[in-house]
Amino acid sequence: MNPFTDDLVAKLALYSIDAIADMIIWTDRDGRYVSVNKAAQRLLGFTLEEFRVRRVCDVDPLFSEARWREHWQELEQAGSLTLETINVRKDGTRIPIEVTANMVTVDGMRFNCSIVRDITERRRNEAKLKALNERIYQMSITDGLTGIGNRRRFDEALAGEVSRHACSGEPLALILIDIDHFKAFNDRYGHLGGDDCLRRVAATIAATVDGSAGLAARFGGEEFACLLPGTALAETTILADRLRLAVTDLAIPHAFADAGIVTVSVGAVCSERVIAQTSNSLLAAADALLYRAKRDGRNRVAVGRY
Repeated sequence: MNPFTDDLVAKLALYSIDAIADMIIWTDRDGRYVSVNKAAQRLLGFTLEEFRVRRVCDVDPLFSEARWREHWQELEQAGSLTLETINVRKDGTRIPIEVTANMVTVDGMRFNCSIVRDITERRRNEAKLKALNERIYQMSITDGLTGIGNRRRFDEALAGEVSRHACSGEPLALILIDIDHFKAFNDRYGHLGGDDCLRRVAATIAATVDGSAGLAARFGGEEFACLLPGTALAETTILADRLRLAVTDLAIPHAFADAGIVTVSVGAVCSERVIAQTSNSLLAAADALLYRAKRDGRNRVAVGRY
């Protein structure tokens, strides 16, 4: 004969329900709280009596009357479902939760029996992971020496802007900047001096294009690139020369430069019409103009329409 009576088993079941860390919440068709375990009372701060005069809509800011009716219909069809939402504690604290809802019929009446888990720590860990991934990504698209965008960042942006330009027809400008006689600068002032020069020139270029919705990036070695969406030829011409003059104004000594200071040559191209162009074709056009500026004597700007 089994010594364990139904009454004892029921008491053990109630004890286990109150002993677990997850909330167990019973609600009726109208979203009224019928029964909750001790975990629900502890985590949300309401007594059992306070729960029984409330509805889900009073505790969950994401559940309106209409949303609750939709939820009940979904639960009737599926039998069980899992969702994430928010509960507001008695003290006003918002708690992210995961709800596993189950449709249960007892004595001919239907109830929503939900196992509810506080996922605050999970959300915190997810936020940390997201921030870490974002930091890693930003490092992957940032030039380690100068702190501006690197070649990967530039290539991604150029491909995207060329595609948008082809769809919108808005102008797109590309500027290439090369430090004049940089090898000679390195030979004279050493690599530490060269690194400092690159950082100062990069910062000046970035500051000059800041506010124009453009991107400044280190293209490679002593060469930099600026991508300027929505910039017409006239504005491109002005900005290109402004970049040249801004570097000149740094007055970084350069014994082997004609001007006695660090200067740059600039090639700028502006595409103002929708054509079947590619990133490479636009780069080739800008590079040809940069070569012209260097061939014509350096410390100058060559601008063209693509």
